[in-house]
Amino acid sequence: MSAIRVFRPKQPWSVSPRTVLPAALLFRLFKPQSNFTVVLDGRPAGKIGNDQVRVFEVEPGEHRLHMRFVGLRRSAELRMSLKEGEERRFVCGTSGWGWPTLREASPEDAAKIRGISVSEPPKPGDRR
Repeated sequence: MSAIRVFRPKQPWSVSPRTVLPAALLFRLFKPQSNFTVVLDGRPAGKIGNDQVRVFEVEPGEHRLHMRFVGLRRSAELRMSLKEGEERRFVCGTSGWGWPTLREASPEDAAKIRGISVSEPPKPGDRR
């Protein structure tokens, strides 16, 4: 088995016109929901909230990964090839316009990920 580890650090809230307007619109149109849906190989694999690490056990081979938030908002899709026993780490977050982002974890990110315990998936109705 191989593993895909996704980390979502808590992002500081910056106040600027490009962040306030989209956030205000989202909060007005939709109930506040900060969990992202992790989409692995075209299927929802689980949800991830702030300050959580999710680990997905997968078979070795080719895989596709992206994040989805509030219906149509989604990050760019990342494609990867995993070998037996290999683990890949990714960091997700939000752009200034409220779109989910996803990128491969840097060595500094990997150190932060090791410092946080693996979180259980959020329970239904759990909002952060």
